[in-house]
Amino acid sequence: MKNLRQRKALRAAAIFLAFCFAQVYVHGALPNSSAGAPVPQRQITARLTTKNNQPITVNGNAVGTGATLLTGATVETPDQVSATIDLGDAGVVELQPNSQIKLDFDENGNVRVKVIRGCAVTRKKTNVLPGEMELYTDQASEKTDKKRRHVAGCILPNGQLGSLSSGLGGATLAGIAVAGGTAGIITAALTRGGTMSGIAP
Repeated sequence: MKNLRQRKALRAAAIFLAFCFAQVYVHGALPNSSAGAPVPQRQITARLTTKNNQPITVNGNAVGTGATLLTGATVETPDQVSATIDLGDAGVVELQPNSQIKLDFDENGNVRVKVIRGCAVTRKKTNVLPGEMELYTDQASEKTDKKRRHVAGCILPNGQLGSLSSGLGGATLAGIAVAGGTAGIITAALTRGGTMSGIAP
C-alpha cells in the first residue's frame, strides 16, 4: 500500500514538472513584441492639383484638383492646362500643358516618371525617404541624387535625354512644351539652388 502511494505521488510530481517545463518552453518560443517590432512604412499618397481647377485625364477619365492618383497611372494634360502631383515627402511632379506621363511610385519614395509626350519636372522635397526621382523615356533617363534635387525634360523624336544648363527659365521650358511632340527629349538637370519659375500651375 505504501509503495502504491509513493508511485502515485511520483506520477503526480512527474506530471506537474512536465507541465512546468511545457509552460517555460511556450513562453520562450513566443516572440518578444517589444523588441524588433517592424517599423510601419510611410504611406505615399499622390494628390493632384490642376491649373484653375480645370480637368485633365487620368487613365482615360476626366479628373480635377483633389483627385488621388495610384501608382501606374497615365496622366495627360490638355492645351493650356498644367498639373502638379504632390507625393508628400517623396516629392512633386509638375506636368506641362499638352503632356502625357506614366507615373510609378513606392513607399520608399522612389518615383518614376515616363515622359510619353510633352514636358515634366520632378522635384525631390526632403531626405526623409531614401528613394530618388527618375524622369525617363524608352531610350534614356535622368535621376535626382544628393547633389541634384530637380530634373526636368521634354520628349523628342529620338527619345534621348539632352542636358541643359541649370538656369533654364520657365518661359523657355513652356515654349518647348508647346512643341514637345516634335522636339525630342530635352532634360534640365537642376541643382539644389536652381529655380524653375513659371513651371507650377
